[in-house]
Order: sequence, then C-alpha cells, then structure tokens
Amino acid sequence: MPRRHGYSPLGQRGVGEQDWGAKGRTNVIGALLAGLLLTVTWLMGNVNSEVFFTWITQDLLPKLPSKRVIVMDNASFHNRLDIQKAYTSCRQVLLFLPPYSPQLNPIEPKWAQAKAIRKQKHGSISDIFTLYEI
Repeated sequence: MPRRHGYSPLGQRGVGEQDWGAKGRTNVIGALLAGLLLTVTWLMGNVNSEVFFTWITQDLLPKLPSKRVIVMDNASFHNRLDIQKAYTSCRQVLLFLPPYSPQLNPIEPKWAQAKAIRKQKHGSISDIFTLYEI
C-alpha cells in the first residue's frame, strides 16, 4: 500500500507515490569467518525457518570448518530445534546474542557496507557481492 504522507521543500506540494511494500525485496543470508564473508546467498521472498535450514545444511555447514562458535541473533527462524541439532551434529557450538543487540553482531557492519555500496553504485545485489570486497 502506498504511503499517503511524505516530505517536500517548504512551500511546495509533495507529489508522487511510491509503494514501499516488500514486493521485489531481496534478502541476503551470509556467514563470516575470521572477519570475511564465508558464504552469501541472496533470494527473492521471505526467509523463514525452512529456507534458513536449507541454507545451513546445503551451503554453510559443508563450507565451515568443525569446532567453530556460531553467533546468531534472535530471529525467530534461528531457534528451531532441527537447526540447532544440525549445528551440533557437525561439532559446531551455537551462541545466541542477547535480544536487541545488533551492535554485538559481527555481520551487521558487512550488511551496512553492502547497502551503502548498493546505494552509491546503483548495482544489483549479485554485483555487490561479486565485484566489491565486502
């Protein structure tokens, strides 16, 4: 649904509509290892527990060395029992961050960097992660 309010210069009427809904939204899932992106996957649509479980079992865990500490925030799809079991079966240690603490999440600056590059270069998501060192 389009917004019915906005900003315009003083004395000028605001014109135009923009649909700020989630249509066409790209979601990115990724993992850091030693400060570098180990794996990144982008997809159209929402990330739910099924998508996240598939990404973990088919993309992340095969690339991840054993006996690592995996730090995750408290997104609802991170807490599913079979996701936790997939980590422990591969000898990984799972650590959840406290609620509402994105400043403790080491991947958040990478996402901010990717968004800034996308805004500056007007590039696609795939270009950002393949052409730029993030």
